[in-house]
Amino acid sequence: MFRYLETGGYYADAVTIHSQAKNAACLLGDRAAEATALTNLGIISWRQGRYRQAVGYHKQALAASVEIGDKAGEAIAVANLGVVYERQGRYEQSASCHQQALVLFRETDDRSGTARGLANLGSVAARQGHYGQAVGWYQQALDQFRDIGDRIGEASALPDLGIAYQRQGRYEQAIGCYKQALALFGESGDRTGEAEARNGVGEILLSTRRPEEARVEHTAALTLASQIGDTYEQARAHSGLSAALHAIGDVDLARHHGRRARDLYSELGVPDEQKHRDLEHVIVGHSTF
Repeated sequence: MFRYLETGGYYADAVTIHSQAKNAACLLGDRAAEATALTNLGIISWRQGRYRQAVGYHKQALAASVEIGDKAGEAIAVANLGVVYERQGRYEQSASCHQQALVLFRETDDRSGTARGLANLGSVAARQGHYGQAVGWYQQALDQFRDIGDRIGEASALPDLGIAYQRQGRYEQAIGCYKQALALFGESGDRTGEAEARNGVGEILLSTRRPEEARVEHTAALTLASQIGDTYEQARAHSGLSAALHAIGDVDLARHHGRRARDLYSELGVPDEQKHRDLEHVIVGHSTF
């Protein structure tokens, strides 16, 4: 049920269901069920861009898991904290969480969790500009996902590997990763993953000076992200549309999307906000000379 609600983008329904589950678990004194509900609420809050709330839920889930000696639950909670910290730009804390989670996943012989831990470390490395290191982590993660037949995990790691390849200028390999991911997301009906992958394809098309094609991808991503309420991917799509339209010559519409992206990034409080302010400065400045 959780997988369906999350990947399908039914966030409001998910909040209602998991809040009820948390309340029921509290009444019954079932700390394990409470930890699971808190974890699910934390993930949905992260998807909605409510990062402080997500941290709170994951910390509560961690406390409950530690209290009952649930190492598997502890690993999941620590890993989820690392994911939120990364989105907030708290990279050292994020890497520390993922290292802890990786140890716990290995102790509990959770191969899927181990693969996700490796992918998460790759994501932090990429955010810090260590792209070669990131590629290494992602490749290890993909090998493990494929060994155990985890198609969902494989799909989630491919876009991240694509980003790392893009930053290295390896555009064909990056596009290949995104195309594989889109096929897998299509199989599973993962609209969240599809929005992320389409934004990634759009960014590569911009890097290779194909703005018309980039506009198509970012428009599709924006539609999906708006439908499911994924604020981060909406901001990313607006930013991509701003750059694509600027390259095409539609400066007024580029400004509109640029300002919308800036507002959303500001609302989220993520480091990408500064990145977009730089982009908007180029767009606005270009029109004044």
